[in-house]
Amino acid sequence: MESPGGVHQLGSLVEEVQRLEELGRLSQGEQAEEVELFVRELQERYVRWYALALGALPSELRARFQGECEGSYPIRPKIKHFMKNPREKWALYTKVPRFLKGHGPWQYPVDSSFLEPLREQKRLLLLALGRVAAEAGVLRTLERLAGMSERLAQGLAIVRRESRGRPGFRLEDEYDLQRFLHALLVLHFADVRPEESTPSWAGGFYRIDFLLKRERVAVEAKMASSSLGAKKIRDQLVADIFGYRHHPEAAGLFAVIYDPARRIDNPRGFEEGMSSASPDFPVRVVVAGG
Repeated sequence: MESPGGVHQLGSLVEEVQRLEELGRLSQGEQAEEVELFVRELQERYVRWYALALGALPSELRARFQGECEGSYPIRPKIKHFMKNPREKWALYTKVPRFLKGHGPWQYPVDSSFLEPLREQKRLLLLALGRVAAEAGVLRTLERLAGMSERLAQGLAIVRRESRGRPGFRLEDEYDLQRFLHALLVLHFADVRPEESTPSWAGGFYRIDFLLKRERVAVEAKMASSSLGAKKIRDQLVADIFGYRHHPEAAGLFAVIYDPARRIDNPRGFEEGMSSASPDFPVRVVVAGG
């Protein structure tokens, strides 16, 4: 997306459509004394609204939005033609057969030349609003997971400790880490799906450790060791990102790397290098030391 508007801005633009519709109808009303005021207000408000909407929409929706304004004269006149003079009379109205008079006395009838394309523009704004809201939800989830993972080592230290003669949780490999993470996730999220497979892509399958179904976030856990250092983890994450972005229900990826022996020399640099704020598929990586 390029220069997308936020939830509040897009929501305000959607709300403005109701007033534009009202002004459109009034501009072809019979109240001669006030109609010019309605026309002037409509023209001013629509021009301002249209400019703001173009700036808020993602690029892939912008051309369709513009098309509803520009239209094609005389085949499909739309908002631009209506807006020039909503009260322009149809010169042929008195000369055409009765069955054609449904067009009405106006050159550009409000329903077909203004209201219908305006509602399509509203639909495109709602589509963009849904995307932005979903993206914001994914980013909030990634932040929430990051906060949890930054305290992962503290939680593991507690459950691994012997208590009253009872052995603590054994953490020997990545599978044990995944078990602990699974328990942690179900405490915070309603629908946690373990070991979700992605569709086949480029000749292979990619298995996600966990999928937060409602939040549409994939979660991956890795444990650094003598056989799994920074370079191998980086290579695995690159492959994971490539594969997970093709999962139909994953809109972002969170990866936590547990590094009890501090094998990753520059954990903050590693996190920044592997994380991405891309709106198409944001990625957040956290290195949790021992």
